[in-house]
Amino acid sequence: MRTKVQKALSLSLAAFALLLTAAAFARAQDAPFRVDKVEPPSWWAGHTINPVRLLIRGNNLRGAQVSPPPGGKFRASGERSNETGTYLFVDIHIDPATRPGDYTFRVSGGMSADANHTTFNFRVNAPLDPATHFKGITNDDCIYLIMPDRFADGDPSNDAPKDSPPEANDRANARAWHGGDLRGVIDRLPYLKELGVTAVWMTPWYDNWNGVNRCDKPWCPNTYYHGYHAVDYYAVEDRFGTMETLRELVEKAHALGLKVIQDQVANHVGSQHPWVKDPPLPDWFHGTLDKHVHNPFRGDMLLSPHAPEAERRKTLDGWFSDDLPDMNQEQPEVARYEIQNSLWWVGVTGIDGIRQDTAQYMPRPFLRDLNAALDRQYPSMWMVGEVWSEDPVHTSYFVGGRKGWDGVDTNLDAVFDFPAWDVSRGVFTGKRPASDLRNVLRSDSLYPDASRLVTMANNHDTPRFMSLPGATLEGAMLHLAYTLTIRGTPQVYAGEEIALEGGDDPDNRRDFPGGFPNDARDAFTRGARTPTEQRMYEWTRDLLRLRREHTALRRGAMLDLHFDEDAYAYARRDASETVVVALNRSAAPKELSVPAAYLGLRDGARLSPLLGVKDSPAVTAGVLKLNVPAKSAVFYKLNQAEARP
Repeated sequence: MRTKVQKALSLSLAAFALLLTAAAFARAQDAPFRVDKVEPPSWWAGHTINPVRLLIRGNNLRGAQVSPPPGGKFRASGERSNETGTYLFVDIHIDPATRPGDYTFRVSGGMSADANHTTFNFRVNAPLDPATHFKGITNDDCIYLIMPDRFADGDPSNDAPKDSPPEANDRANARAWHGGDLRGVIDRLPYLKELGVTAVWMTPWYDNWNGVNRCDKPWCPNTYYHGYHAVDYYAVEDRFGTMETLRELVEKAHALGLKVIQDQVANHVGSQHPWVKDPPLPDWFHGTLDKHVHNPFRGDMLLSPHAPEAERRKTLDGWFSDDLPDMNQEQPEVARYEIQNSLWWVGVTGIDGIRQDTAQYMPRPFLRDLNAALDRQYPSMWMVGEVWSEDPVHTSYFVGGRKGWDGVDTNLDAVFDFPAWDVSRGVFTGKRPASDLRNVLRSDSLYPDASRLVTMANNHDTPRFMSLPGATLEGAMLHLAYTLTIRGTPQVYAGEEIALEGGDDPDNRRDFPGGFPNDARDAFTRGARTPTEQRMYEWTRDLLRLRREHTALRRGAMLDLHFDEDAYAYARRDASETVVVALNRSAAPKELSVPAAYLGLRDGARLSPLLGVKDSPAVTAGVLKLNVPAKSAVFYKLNQAEARP
């Protein structure tokens, strides 16, 4: 039971809160009537979302009404503002016959006595051609991850915006801005084409704060070069370029046969976002900057129907960090805003896929609705979720294709295969037996379709392979061979193809050599690479060529042939061919014996060498013997004509 003092204190605090609200209301009334920002700034006629809900930011918007331009092509309805009148929600119905162009809307009314009216512009976009855009990602692709700030600086003029402090730009500081941009990626598209990748995933290009997060740690100042602290969901980071540059990148990538993947972040925004001090609705976020729950990173609490609801709430409502306010997608306006935002980026740029950051920390019904909305408008659109766990029971729970215990199918096309990635790193640095390469794939039965996984060689959040204890170049080559030839869609991280080193964050985000003015050498070109870099580059290129030339390596079923302490052999089979892969991490050559019956082979049947060897092993007395050199991977082809009918 509370004491009288406690009750009095509670009443005093409540009264103080009312006073603050009243003061804010009074300030809003005194502020000029205006519109500062409209989100989304454009939409499409004939879209599957109609009406589109606008979020208008400004002053004195309480009680405001929106009037469309004359002509009957638009209808406005459902105006609703927040208490202080700084945000106005309104539905805009667009006639399907509306022609593309700019249209002026009138906003009238408001709280101020002298408020009259103001206007805002809204664009109806011309739709991009679906024959050349929104293609989706398939098993035929290989994804190349780029952190734009660390890849290449193609336009030095945007390196230091006027509102950024000088210390924010310092290539000697691993946590400062380094100057890479979209123009730098455009300039290196031919390099990516030559390497053999088919899709480019870039870390977020949302506009981030240009300031510096100061602290007393040795690595400060910290900047937001990585893009995960959005301050504007509808703008391109000014250090990376403009919307026009982004569109140019997508079009030039498509012209070369390269797809583009956007890194979307629906889970959170940056602490400098205007919403943090002035949210559109009281429950727009989970908590406030001063009072919020810390995410315990226990995504497994969502897996079990027996977990306490209070623990689930910590995972869903907790902030990823103190400067990443957690969006509340269970608030319908938040969910609608973010779904529209995702669709807007796809429609405006013509991208082919989405990587969804921290997907497991958002409500599963929201993921379901987001993917359903994308699929309705863009049937080939593809999304991979970051579900970071080395446990396949965990990752399989979030991928789409079947309902979980909660009755929800997330509709998520893919998740990253962190379990296989973790095992492969351990095997090829000598920490685990090679048989674990096969053992982790036994968990494929947990997935509705394991071929939908994205197998990763590495990413921007993990130490690079060459900086792991026990790493060797041969180990890195084997790790890549496994990643590129098991089931799924592979993903490599920029620099892995030249065996770039890098420890924990931020060391794993080193600049690509030659991507920046005054670099000592240019590793984008053969003549400037070291022998180690060139060897890894050629191996990566050859593996990608092999995968491109053989459909079995992209879409074929997997078949285990041999596994022991140091070796793993398997086949990929489709209707036209069988490709045999054998990996040997031992310091000595190994002879692997495979029963011919596994592959349905007759005595005398031969394999044709593809990569890594020149011999053509034959079946003798019902056994196929593969001679695999030390610390290497070999590849053979079996024509279906060689198999028993």
